[in-house]
Amino acid sequence: MSDSQLMTNWICVCAEGDTVDGRYIKRQWITDAAELYDPNLYTALLWPEHSRNYGNRGRVLELMSQEGDDGVMRLYARLCPNLSLMQANADGQLLFCSAEFTPDGNFRGTGKSYLEGLGVTDEPASVYTERMRFSKRHKNKRYGALKPLAFDEVKEIKEEVKMSGNKKKGWRSMFSIEEELPETPAEGDKLQALAEALADIETRLSALEGKAEETATAVEEVQEDVDTVKEVVDTQEFKTLRDNIGGIVKNFSKLDKRVTQLPSRNPGKGRQPFKFL
Repeated sequence: MSDSQLMTNWICVCAEGDTVDGRYIKRQWITDAAELYDPNLYTALLWPEHSRNYGNRGRVLELMSQEGDDGVMRLYARLCPNLSLMQANADGQLLFCSAEFTPDGNFRGTGKSYLEGLGVTDEPASVYTERMRFSKRHKNKRYGALKPLAFDEVKEIKEEVKMSGNKKKGWRSMFSIEEELPETPAEGDKLQALAEALADIETRLSALEGKAEETATAVEEVQEDVDTVKEVVDTQEFKTLRDNIGGIVKNFSKLDKRVTQLPSRNPGKGRQPFKFL
């Protein structure tokens, strides 16, 4: 069954440069992550405080990298937050996000970094919130700087997922999104369909009229032949011939009997018959 979920607008999740704890995030990590990211291959999930102990809070749909007017390369993401993250964000919690890159920078032997997760946290943003920083609690991880996470623009997406009616009502009411009703054909579409149907009927009628005219012409020609024969039959000469046909047949029979016989080849009964030249 196809249900709706939310998709955010493009949110900046990290930027290149120095971190607050003295480390540095390379531009190449950002461009690699944007280039490689494929949720069908590996989906980056949203983790509260980067912890996997409490369940995820959504997922990353797509990434892109973009250089700003200040020359800083930034990584942007479209997110699909779940109801718990949206509720926490509305309550003023989990307001920031932080990128999690491949620890060794070699995702599946590609030699490139991949966005493997995205942390959401309650830690307040510092003056370097527009820059990258590592988490001091996880020295072996590559984390991005804290970024404000504000769902200021969302829309629905269609996917093959199961969602209870209560959850759907919850996030729709939270963002004042009205449930989409099945689309009905516009009046213009109905009129267009009616016009096309009438045009088709008119074409068929024209074809039938053409056939009727051809049939009428053929009947008229036959009628002319019949009239011609009738005129001949109705003449006095034809009537006289018809009345005398019996006598003509009798006379013809008598004439046939009186046909002259050919002489015998040996009329004198001699030894030798006539020799015909």
